Amino acid sequence: MKKTVFFIVTFCLLLCICSCNKDKNKKHTYEILKDVVTDIDGNHYDAVKIGDQIWMMQNLKTTRYADGTEIPLSMEPTVYEGFNWPSDGPYRWAPNDNILNMGKFGWLYNWQAVVHSGSGSDRNPSGVQGVCPDGWHVPSDAEWTELTDYVSSDRKMRSYNADYAIAKALAAQTDWEPGSDKADVGYDLSKNNATGFSALPAGIAGYPFVTFGSRGYYWTATYAGYNSAYCRSFHSKNDCVDRDSWGMKDGLSVRCIKD
Repeated sequence: MKKTVFFIVTFCLLLCICSCNKDKNKKHTYEILKDVVTDIDGNHYDAVKIGDQIWMMQNLKTTRYADGTEIPLSMEPTVYEGFNWPSDGPYRWAPNDNILNMGKFGWLYNWQAVVHSGSGSDRNPSGVQGVCPDGWHVPSDAEWTELTDYVSSDRKMRSYNADYAIAKALAAQTDWEPGSDKADVGYDLSKNNATGFSALPAGIAGYPFVTFGSRGYYWTATYAGYNSAYCRSFHSKNDCVDRDSWGMKDGLSVRCIKD
């Protein structure tokens, strides 16, 4: 009986050691793919393969849907004097209310524009092409979670030994305002972007235009309730990628993911 117990315990320990070593030696995939898609306006995008997902490396810049329908340009922020919003409908804005920023930072879109006036999705994959080119779609909340979980499972991508400290690995090496802690996105930009994802601080169209240079907000295709949808946010003075919900009438950035 004692021998049997001994062998069972030994087997379990060996199994645990093998499992730990397998996880420790797990190879993570980060591969840059050049010029993989062109939108209807002729804008070219690189992509990055992170695990099983392929993401655009640049913020979306299109002024039209893949079917040719124009996305109206709003000349007003979402909240301005009198706290009025533009009429209901899809809209886009230039980051920080400056058209010259669009080339690097892309447009800011309200959620109605992002989902092409659809209902959104919480599936993985979302199945919502929305504002994205053919063959690509707007990532759901679940798809963003898959991305951040994958990166956080790679110890090399953490700013320190905490699974949430992955923002630097996903943030671009340019344009972020300074941070004070070594784990902050804005601290020593040369240490950023180990994954190649290249998140940028395009800010928000909405109070009226704020956080340009310090924050980047990315829509998901997932409705959150109370006239809001889920998004992911980066902050120059933070070390994590936050999961937020945001008012659907505000303008945020978009990254598309390959079907």
